[in-house]
Amino acid sequence: MHGNNQEICLSNGAPATQQGNHVSTLEDFALAPERIVARKRMLHQVMASVMQEGEHYGVIPGCGKKPSLLKPGAEAISSTFQLCPKYDINKVEMGDGHREYEIICNLYTPGGGFVGSGVGSCSTMEGKYRFRTGDGEVTEVPVPKEYWDKRDLKILKQTANAAGHEGDKFNVKKNESGKWMISTHGERVEHDNPADYYNTVLKMGKKRAFVDAVLTATGASDIFTQDIEEMPEVIPGARQAQTRPQTQQGQQQGNAMDQMGDMPNWSQSQGQNQGPAPLTDGQKRKIFGVCKGKNIDLDALCLSLTDNNSFGRKIMRITDLSTQEASTIIDWLDGGSLDFLSQQAA
Repeated sequence: MHGNNQEICLSNGAPATQQGNHVSTLEDFALAPERIVARKRMLHQVMASVMQEGEHYGVIPGCGKKPSLLKPGAEAISSTFQLCPKYDINKVEMGDGHREYEIICNLYTPGGGFVGSGVGSCSTMEGKYRFRTGDGEVTEVPVPKEYWDKRDLKILKQTANAAGHEGDKFNVKKNESGKWMISTHGERVEHDNPADYYNTVLKMGKKRAFVDAVLTATGASDIFTQDIEEMPEVIPGARQAQTRPQTQQGQQQGNAMDQMGDMPNWSQSQGQNQGPAPLTDGQKRKIFGVCKGKNIDLDALCLSLTDNNSFGRKIMRITDLSTQEASTIIDWLDGGSLDFLSQQAA
């Protein structure tokens, strides 16, 4: 015996402490059932009275009924229990300028007591950060008025082909005079400077670790799940649910990454649960303010969202966005993923 409080290990591998002649086991630290029930009840109350579907959580089609917890929802739960996060960040240089962040999020009470942890990682080798669509050739064919009315890419193809430009994929882009012209669709290439996304992948890894920690510390995993909104490509049911509406409409697009240009892809970052709720006034002010500060033209933003099929439908104006779509746009704006649009607006 080296003291009155010594950590030992039981025969089954469970940790315990020895205080005097008494060996403390896990049962000594167990919460009473009524305490656990009260915690679950509080989580459901927060979900019902504070959270909004599409902004704080969302059900991903094809992935069951359990909603996926989004970062705003994790922040709401963390505030409820007054949890204080502390991050341990490990930076891994992967070569060729690529970088990965491995992050551990530890949660503490205001008094400093440790309550749980979560892990998350993100790297510039992930497809949405590693690749972009190269610059296409700006033709001398003006964008026809019919396109602006319908935002239908087929109109661009028909107009370009009629003018002698062969190809299946066309975008719109301003020429040196600032006029919108039809442009050819560039090939998928790697980003020239992965460092442009260092801050973005750091924030994404931090978010993943934080959400994981909140779910673990509060025992909310029976209510919410995590990461489904970020990886539908590995969930067959999610992939089918996302492509089926497009197939029914005769608009199946193939690989979204080949069509998105520099625009992030919705299905790889937030899922496709758009929901009926429109964006909030706060989200509207946030988008307008950031776009003004970054010199991003709102019409150009809506045009890119539509042309790149970012949300699987036409976005004619910012007010067409749902709460979840607006939340995604705000994340992209804050992370710098849409900074390329400021050059077009200049």
